[in-house]
Amino acid sequence: MLMAGCAHFAGRHPLLGYTEKDHPQADTALVVCAEQEQYICGITGVNQVATWEKFNGGKTPWVRVLPGKQVIKLTLSNSHQLNRQQVTIDDVQAGHVYRIDVGFNATLLTASYTDLGKMDAYTIHMPRFPLSPKAITASF
Repeated sequence: MLMAGCAHFAGRHPLLGYTEKDHPQADTALVVCAEQEQYICGITGVNQVATWEKFNGGKTPWVRVLPGKQVIKLTLSNSHQLNRQQVTIDDVQAGHVYRIDVGFNATLLTASYTDLGKMDAYTIHMPRFPLSPKAITASF
């Protein structure tokens, strides 16, 4: 019951992929894992900052990052494989949302990103088994 309660609260807000806790949100971007049924994506770090969240088994679905070059460390899995990858975004722009997409190239899981552009807010749907997913929004 305790773990189910913790999982319910994990991921409600994007974790910070930087150490400056007072940095203005308007000067950040979001990196989010795409909502794909056959793949699981977890953001485990940004540069040297860990974003592993123990309450959801390391499946951190979104993080805030600073503008500039960012190295996003990931854990990817499906029903047959688990592997670690990283994606480098060379020119992160404030207010943009970067979606991480997971694919399979016949031998291993792969990750790529898409710049969804500048947005005022972004919504993800957090799974809450056996309940229906909950929509959670982050703003800039």
